[in-house]
Amino acid sequence: MLNMGYFHNHLATVVCGIFAAVLSLLWVIMTPMFPVLGIVFLMAVPITWFLVFICWIAQKSNDWMMEYHGNTRPVSTSDGKPT
Repeated sequence: MLNMGYFHNHLATVVCGIFAAVLSLLWVIMTPMFPVLGIVFLMAVPITWFLVFICWIAQKSNDWMMEYHGNTRPVSTSDGKPT
């Protein structure tokens, strides 16, 4: 149950990666025509790539936690008795 779907739970990473790639491409295309946009892209592109990295690390951490520590917690009822 760890690897669900086509992207193995990395949908947020894929979506952010596509957005970061499009921004990177737009930076190359738009900056020569409109130099004032350079500062906007200079701030936006590294932030979006950092977000891609953070999404990837968070999903890897979640995958690791579920694989090694997913079913080790005992379950009990409201009166404290184990089920």
